[in-house]
Amino acid sequence: MFASNVCSSFTLIRHFRHHASGLGVSSSRLYGGSRSKSRRTKTTDDSGELSWDNFEFGDSPKWDRRFDASATVVAANEEELEAIRQEEAIQDKQSARQLNSQYEAWERIDHNLVQRSTNVLRPFVNDDRVNRIESVLKKRTRHTRFLFENPVNPSNVWACLRTMDSFGIQYVDVVINSGRYQGKAALSQKRGMRTAMGSAQWITLRNHASTEQAIETLKQEGFLIYASDLNPSSVDIRKIDWARLVNDVDDGLDVDHDRPICIVMGNEERGISEEMRSNADLTFTLPMSGFAESFNLSVATAITLAHLSAASSSGTRGPLRPGDLSKKEYDSLFLKGLINSIPQQRMTIALLKQQGIELPEDVKQL
Repeated sequence: MFASNVCSSFTLIRHFRHHASGLGVSSSRLYGGSRSKSRRTKTTDDSGELSWDNFEFGDSPKWDRRFDASATVVAANEEELEAIRQEEAIQDKQSARQLNSQYEAWERIDHNLVQRSTNVLRPFVNDDRVNRIESVLKKRTRHTRFLFENPVNPSNVWACLRTMDSFGIQYVDVVINSGRYQGKAALSQKRGMRTAMGSAQWITLRNHASTEQAIETLKQEGFLIYASDLNPSSVDIRKIDWARLVNDVDDGLDVDHDRPICIVMGNEERGISEEMRSNADLTFTLPMSGFAESFNLSVATAITLAHLSAASSSGTRGPLRPGDLSKKEYDSLFLKGLINSIPQQRMTIALLKQQGIELPEDVKQL
């Protein structure tokens, strides 16, 4: 659980009291952590709350109560199970709509509004926390993003998101195709996916209803799609030359490998879909020397990121490019960091309203 830090500056405390007067909130603390009682971090198991800073796999990762995945789907017959599938599909659409609305709201938000809001909230977050946010954002990259295609284990996804955060990845796409989750166990675990994605406050997530939609969007945005896959024609990730020109098989022309990259990780049991395989610009494998046939998803993601990081250490043309966010992206994420560091949403809204500032509704729903 994130704790608030006591401010030692009398001037800052007085400044806080001035702005917080009449808001019905305590003025004895300034805030240095994320919202400890956020709507999205109340799911718990025996080990405590779902935490971004500290996380360990539970005894039963697929049924971890922190992800709302422990309530087994109960259906007496196929008719009842089909009704649950339909209700789950509705929930999936609502969750995707909310996640994507937040994504788009931050994309559209006026830069001047971001700067004004930042100026209001900055005094209420302690310097150590602000320095930490700035340090992290300076190492973020937009050149490479990841996509997870119909994952099934919420603990794996949560671990992957935290690992990507550690390597500076800011943007992540997820395909959740409701029709791919048919059995009782799969439906229960998919519920956990919604919690895992909704709780990742420090990563920018986008949800696609189908692989086709994801591919179309990424191609329109200019991304090369590199998918992890065990097919015979896949390239050993160690042999990928991230800085050279590659041949575009579609038109026979050399294209600059400097285009942004989306790394695709497939389903833990089935891997990537045939649709993803046929549309990927390249498929790659991770080297293995033992009897095991594949890595756990979170392990595979960490190994892939380690290779990307190693390929980026000698110059600026590697796949990971710390500090390549635009100014608007950086400033928007900084504001998001301040908002996430103030424990209660109503306090953020009140502080901004006092200065005549109203954030878009989807931005407020953090």
